[in-house]
Amino acid sequence: MAGSNRELSGVGQETIKPMRKYHQTEFGIVAGLFALLVFFAVAPISAQAQAFEEVALFQETINADFFGVDARAMAMGNTGVVSARDGSGLIYNPANLARVRRIEFRAGLSHLRLSNSTDIHSPSLGLLSDERDQNKTRINALSLTLPVPTYRGSLVVAFGVHRINSFDRAFGARIPEPEVPAFETSRGREIETGGLWKWSAGGAIDISPRLAAGLSLNLITGKDSYGWNRVYANADDAQTITLDQGIDNDYVGVGATAGLNFTISPALSVGLSMETPTYLSADERFESVLDTAFSSFEWFETSYSEYSVTRPLSFGLGAAGSFDRLMLVGDVHYTDWSELTFDYQDDFLPNNREEQFIQDNLKEAISLHIGAEYLFPDEGVALRAGYFRDPLPIDEKFIESERQYLTLGAGFLIDRVMALDLAYVHGGYELRDAAPGSFFADYNTRRIFATFAYRI
Repeated sequence: MAGSNRELSGVGQETIKPMRKYHQTEFGIVAGLFALLVFFAVAPISAQAQAFEEVALFQETINADFFGVDARAMAMGNTGVVSARDGSGLIYNPANLARVRRIEFRAGLSHLRLSNSTDIHSPSLGLLSDERDQNKTRINALSLTLPVPTYRGSLVVAFGVHRINSFDRAFGARIPEPEVPAFETSRGREIETGGLWKWSAGGAIDISPRLAAGLSLNLITGKDSYGWNRVYANADDAQTITLDQGIDNDYVGVGATAGLNFTISPALSVGLSMETPTYLSADERFESVLDTAFSSFEWFETSYSEYSVTRPLSFGLGAAGSFDRLMLVGDVHYTDWSELTFDYQDDFLPNNREEQFIQDNLKEAISLHIGAEYLFPDEGVALRAGYFRDPLPIDEKFIESERQYLTLGAGFLIDRVMALDLAYVHGGYELRDAAPGSFFADYNTRRIFATFAYRI
């Protein structure tokens, strides 16, 4: 999203030089100028009132929002640094691949329901509320894991593609417009879809009877499609002004993940994972259209930019303990998002605005994940539950409540060669304006994961 001058968000509004095109009829000039005057009068007001939204969108599209790739891991609180002993180890900890004993093909689906409700407290109009929902069902993961016959120890290679980031977003708001007598309020609608895919090739090997090491090399591709619709209207529909803006990004990047898995005893294992800084190159196209119901005037704006993003180093530490049929797991992840960097390819696109934003608002984040699994071996069934707290890496002045989620799930062994894992995740977070009290946006997420595995 950086490099864009969308109307709602202040990020990047000074970083591009738009190429503008105009289309006017013989009688539309005066009406069009009026529309532009109204638009430029109200835009700075709403942008200031929604300053926290730039932070949320910036974070969700570029920085984080990793929401897991495997139903078993998600059911146990999105843990996997030690417990992901299948193809998902390419993502969570490649060293876990060394614990895989059979050839396995793995495929996963996910379903998302995202709900947003926004409240704006206006001194003159009272409480203004609005809602927005989004539903998505997608393929989430494909992987193939191949143990290699060895004389001693373990050697395993794996290949996979996983959806690691989700740009899904919905936002709706009724926005007061006190500076423009013609309109009491405007209505904003924001929708975003897309994500990043990680294409991985990796392997793991036992370097001692109790210690395994692994590495995965990753190619990252993805798209992000963002739309913002703003309607200024009153009782007379003929006075309506509509603003439509869109941003499309294409991403490609590289990175790597390394890890260790150490078996302390038959009942206790620990793991360490490290994701190297990830380099992403982005091609962005921005388009804006202003239309009026009272004339044939239209105002177009388009712009193009190229930039790169380097996401910071990330660490994960995990432990798993087995007690008869019960397994308890816990992970901790650390990332310092203030180390995020941008680099624009064009000389006329300065980086200082993004750099200042990062210094002022982004910070380190520590996420906590805990989970449990109870086995019923005779029935071939496992029941799972978990919890994780994944703080937004932004200044606390923008946060009313942090991201946190409860998880439930079950696994079923079918005829000894097939497995089906299911998970349900429910939670969310709430944002506010920097001076709390006038603006609140609540985001509620429900996700369902289903992963199928076939083992030879």
